[in-house]
Amino acid sequence: MSTYYIRDINFTKEQINDLEQYKFLMSNLTNMPTSLFKYFPNNISKDENGIEHKYSLEALMNNTVYLSPPSDFDDPYDCNIFVNEYEFALQRIRYYASSCGVDVDTKWSYIETAHHLANKIFLHLSSGNSIETLFRLDETNVMDHKNKIIFQLTLKINLVSPQVNEMSLYNTFNEVIQNEIYAIQQTANHFRIACFAQNPYSMLMWAHYARSHKGFCIEYEMPFYSKETEELYHNLYPVIYTDTRTDLTSLCVNVEESGKPSENELWDYYKYGLLSKSLDWKYQQEWRLISFDNLISSDSEYNCNFFKIKKVYLGNKMPLEDRMEIIEICKNNEIPYTGVNISPDRFEMKDCNILCEDCYKIKNIQASAIQT
Repeated sequence: MSTYYIRDINFTKEQINDLEQYKFLMSNLTNMPTSLFKYFPNNISKDENGIEHKYSLEALMNNTVYLSPPSDFDDPYDCNIFVNEYEFALQRIRYYASSCGVDVDTKWSYIETAHHLANKIFLHLSSGNSIETLFRLDETNVMDHKNKIIFQLTLKINLVSPQVNEMSLYNTFNEVIQNEIYAIQQTANHFRIACFAQNPYSMLMWAHYARSHKGFCIEYEMPFYSKETEELYHNLYPVIYTDTRTDLTSLCVNVEESGKPSENELWDYYKYGLLSKSLDWKYQQEWRLISFDNLISSDSEYNCNFFKIKKVYLGNKMPLEDRMEIIEICKNNEIPYTGVNISPDRFEMKDCNILCEDCYKIKNIQASAIQT
C-alpha cells in the first residue's frame, strides 16, 4: 500500500490522485505557516567566469532567493520522472510506424513493430522516394514536427553507411527513442526551484545545507494573501512525501504526440514529479517555490524577490569573521538575529539568549586575536 504525507498529514493514493491544483492551492493558503526558513552555506563560489561570489550573503542583502535547476539537487530521485522505458518505446515505435502508413496491430511487440516499420522504410526508399517524404509533417504541432524531422535526419545519417540492414534500422529507432526519453528527463531543468523548511532548529538541515552549522538560516515572514503576494503564493507548494513513484509514461507519450500537456497533465507532472520526494526526506517538511524558466525571477541569474526577512539565525560553528560580517549586514538592514546554540541536556538546537557581540566567548576570541 502506498504512503503519502503532506504537511505531516497522511493521504491515500486515491486522495492524491483526486487532488486538484486549485483545491491544493486553497488548502495551502488556509494552512500556510506564519514563517518559512531557508538554510544557507555562506561559502565562496565561482561563477562561470571564474569570479568569486558569496551568494548566501547576496541573498541576505537583497532579500532574494536563488531558483535552482533540479539537476543541482542532492537526491538522484528528485524531479526524476518515472517513465517505463519499454512501454514508452513501444508506444513511440507504434506511432512512427502508423505515421509511415503501417497498419499497426496492437498485439505486436516492439521488435515486431520495428520489423514492419523497417520494411516500410525500405519499400518507401526503393520506390524512389526520399527520406524527407517519409512522414506527413504538421507544422502546427511543434513537438511532433520536431520529432519527425529528427527521426528523418537520424535515418539519413545512418543510411549513408553501405552496411545498412534491418539491424542498423533497429539501432536508429532505438537511438531516436532513447534521445526522447533523455529529453523528457531534462524537461525538469526548465523548471527552477527554491526550497524552504518549516523549522530553523533542524540539526540535519544545519548539517546538510548550512555547511555543517557554519552557515546561517533566514526566516521569511509569510504575509496575508493579496494582489501583491499572489504570484509567489500561486507558485508555492508543500512537498508530497511518498514511498511510491508514479508512472507518467502515458503522460509523456501524449505530450510527445500532442506537443503540449493539458492542464491536468501539467498538474500531474507537478504532483508526481516536481513535488514528490522519498519518505526518507520527510524530516525536512519542505516547501517549494517553483518557476518555469525565469517566470518569477527578478533578474537573469534566476534570483527571485521573496517575502520580507523576519530574522536571521547564525550557525553554532560559524567562524567569527563570518559571524561579524552577517551581524553587520543585519544591523544595516534592521534585521533581528540570533546565534543558535546546542542544548546542554537534550539533542536539540535553540536560540542563544545573549547577543553574539556581547558573548564572552567571542570577546575572548577577539582579545586573543588582538594579542597575537
